[in-house]
Amino acid sequence: MNKIRLKQELSYLMLGQQGGENRIKILEYLRERSCNLNQLANVLGLNYRTVKHHVELLLDYGLIESTGQGYGKVYFLSPMLEDNYEMLEDIERKLHTVFRSPMIYRKVVENTHEGIMILNEDKDIIFVNKSAQDITGYHSEELRGCNVERVITDIITDHEDVLKEEEFIEERIEIETKNGEKLTLDIIIDHIDFDGKEKKGFSLLIKDITKETKQKKVLDMLMEHSDVMMAYLDIDFNVVYANTAFAKKSDHPLTDMIGKNHFDLFPNSNNKKIFMDVIKEGEKKVINNSPLFDEDDEEHLLWTLNPVKDGKDEIDGLILSVYDARAD
Repeated sequence: MNKIRLKQELSYLMLGQQGGENRIKILEYLRERSCNLNQLANVLGLNYRTVKHHVELLLDYGLIESTGQGYGKVYFLSPMLEDNYEMLEDIERKLHTVFRSPMIYRKVVENTHEGIMILNEDKDIIFVNKSAQDITGYHSEELRGCNVERVITDIITDHEDVLKEEEFIEERIEIETKNGEKLTLDIIIDHIDFDGKEKKGFSLLIKDITKETKQKKVLDMLMEHSDVMMAYLDIDFNVVYANTAFAKKSDHPLTDMIGKNHFDLFPNSNNKKIFMDVIKEGEKKVINNSPLFDEDDEEHLLWTLNPVKDGKDEIDGLILSVYDARAD
C-alpha cells in the first residue's frame, strides 16, 4: 500500500464514516500495546460487538494485523501504519477541529446527503437536517416537537437496549412520505448523552435506498428466471449465491449449496487450478467442453469465470456463469 492510498483510506475510515473517533482510540491503544477484543472493550469502555466491528474493518483495510486464534487472538498496528503514524495524528487533529467548531460541525450536518434526526428520550424530534426533510417530505417546522413515529413507524423497538448498552442498531424500514410516496430506508440508530448523566436521546442516520432496492429486485428476478446458470463465489470459492437454474443443473438444493465450498460439492483438481488462476491473474476466463458438475457435462457446457473487483482493484469474488449448448 502506498502513502497516497493509506492517507485516502485513513481519511475515509476516520473522517468519512460514523465511528471514526472510536477507530482512532483503538489504533492509539494498539500502538502502545497489542491486546485482544475483550481487553480493548474494557480499556476503552466500549461494547464488545462495537469493538469487534471496528477491529474487523481495520483488519480489512490492512491498518492492523493479528496473531493467535479464538479468544487468544491479539491485534497490533500494521508496519505500514507504524511507519506513517503521523498521518493518523494529522487526521485526528482535523477531527477534533470539526467537533470543536460548531459552525463547521453544523455545516457538515446540514449539507450531508444522508438524513439526520435527533430525538429526545421520548422519541420526539428536536432536530432534523435538510436531507431528512427532503426524504420524508415534511418541513422542519412540521417535524420538530412531534414523535418520530408520525413519519417513521415501528422504529427503535429496542430503544432501551440502545440506551443501556450504548450500542447502535441498523434497521431497514418502509415509510410513506407526506406526499404518499413509498420509500425504503436504511436507518442507523445510536444513543446521545445530552448532559453526560441521565438525559439521553437518539440519533438517526437515514439513507433512502428505494432505487437500489428496486434495482436489486429486478436483478434478482432476471437471475431467477434466466436459463443461464449463475453463481457468485467468494475468493475461497464458497458459494454465496446461486440461481435456481444453477441449483437444478447441479442437482443440489439451494439450501445445501449456500455457504459450501464449490470444490467440496464438485471436486475437480483441474477446475480448481482454473479458479485459482482467475484469482491470481484477475482476468476473465471462458471454458468450453470441460466438465463442471460431472463428467457428462464435458461436451456441451460453456462456462465463464469473471472476477469481481472492488474500488481498490482487489478481487472480492467470482461470478460463475454456465451455458448449456443443448438448450439451443
